[in-house]
Amino acid sequence: MEKFDVIIVGSGACGGWAAMALTQAGMKALLLEAGSPIEPAKEFRHTWPYELPFRGQGKPGVMRKYFSGSTEYNYKIMIDDRENPYTTPADKPFRWSRSRVLGGRTLHWSRASGRMSNLEFKAASRDGYGDDWPISYADISPYYDRVESFIGVSGEKAGLPQFPDGKFLPPMQLNCAETIFKAGCNKLGLRTTPRRVAQLTRMLNNRPPCHYCGNCGNGCDVGAMFNTVAVTLPPALKTKNVTVRCDSVVSHVLMNAEGKARGVSYIERYSKKSVEVEARVVVLAGSALENTRLMLNSQQGGLGNSSGVLGHYLMDQISGEGVSGFLPVLKGTAIRNDDGKAGGLYIPNFNNISNNARAKNPKFIRGYGVSASGGAAMFPDYSMEQPGFGSEYKRDVKRLYPARSRVWLSGGEMLARKDNFVEIDPRVKDAWGIPVLKIHCTHSDNDKKMYADFFERAKEIFHSAGGEITASAPRMGVPGGLIHEVGSCRMGADTKTSVLNSFCQAHDVGNLYVFGGGAFVTSGDKHPTLTMMALTARGCDHLLERARRGEV
Repeated sequence: MEKFDVIIVGSGACGGWAAMALTQAGMKALLLEAGSPIEPAKEFRHTWPYELPFRGQGKPGVMRKYFSGSTEYNYKIMIDDRENPYTTPADKPFRWSRSRVLGGRTLHWSRASGRMSNLEFKAASRDGYGDDWPISYADISPYYDRVESFIGVSGEKAGLPQFPDGKFLPPMQLNCAETIFKAGCNKLGLRTTPRRVAQLTRMLNNRPPCHYCGNCGNGCDVGAMFNTVAVTLPPALKTKNVTVRCDSVVSHVLMNAEGKARGVSYIERYSKKSVEVEARVVVLAGSALENTRLMLNSQQGGLGNSSGVLGHYLMDQISGEGVSGFLPVLKGTAIRNDDGKAGGLYIPNFNNISNNARAKNPKFIRGYGVSASGGAAMFPDYSMEQPGFGSEYKRDVKRLYPARSRVWLSGGEMLARKDNFVEIDPRVKDAWGIPVLKIHCTHSDNDKKMYADFFERAKEIFHSAGGEITASAPRMGVPGGLIHEVGSCRMGADTKTSVLNSFCQAHDVGNLYVFGGGAFVTSGDKHPTLTMMALTARGCDHLLERARRGEV
């Protein structure tokens, strides 16, 4: 049987960072990925919609049904739900968008990279709901620095305690619509900043800056946006200490008689052959729910689950329909490359950010962030709503193209609740015979009140910018829809109420680390990937220090 120092399961944001950090320190690592390898220069083809058989939308009845969140451009890097099913109660829908490919969701993520603050890490101490994280901002700040400096995050300093500043490259400039929205927010007393994104605005570590092609969600062929294949995997490969094995579907963690992890068992994707590999340390670095699924499938009652909370406290972030319409001043102006950049205008959370009674929202606890943007995009979806026919209709569509704008909910904090949980569904298995998850998740009253408040604020922002609203039907998003699922394997200082310690090490299994969003105690209002990577960097330091002391 093959033996390594460490086995890393998953090659996304956390798995790629762990592979780089651990192999650079001299550990021999096996990196297992359930999906196939990818060659960005060859496989990320940036094509005009009219050059594709189904104009970019994909074959009707197939693409959206079986490849969640995919299009004709990117379906090859998305998961096939027919091979990888999951279940939910009939009255509790959940959308679980996944990728199985070398690099995981880093190949097509939104790249939003905001730091969480003590408003989130210590939220329970402020409002009395739930639990504090076992770390503070001071504990994780150096790791935010490290990650941002290496992956490249463009942004500007805002000086807001609820939205900590970081190590930034120059920000992406606001387009015309965003500049108008900024002025509208100023009238309302709302602070704004260019959206902070893990996308280069100048050369960094031999990676070129963004060339504003607008295909970020379809895979970046030049490596200007952060992804494992372009950024963290090359340094790991350079050490010659990592073995990358794709098309390897891990089924469970192997344990020894002493209660330690001794390796993993995986199934070769195409041959269906079962393989066992061993290591001194096992790192689970898949998505939050895939990590939890592995632990639930590894041992009766769940691996490392003496607390009984494995699978519980699942969160996404609050999402839903925003407000869209037109900015009249831009009607009939020149059509520009407005969707070529990844940024946008960001309005950091302005709710419940201090103990001042005037700063507290009486309707709900915690808060949300808002984004606004507009202008021409590759798909003028609004054209389906426009009346008319023929050449006059086409002229109207083009005249409105630069003026199209929207305000949306970037992320609202979903409260952590034990009754939002996942379990193994014993009746359903994936294509490799591995039991799948049954997901139970609903919104709380606090979540609903937060979304309602956002929607009213979005209309206020739009009107303040002088906009004409054409679509304003409030509809809260289905849990999972924002693709920010976190929790279900939470960290904590108390072994009776948590699965992991503050370094993402399992309380019950000393040589098992679980990196990813599963460790989150609260969802916060920031997109989670940057925090996941900072926690991974911190956990790797902890693991390496233990290895130096001979503890693993």
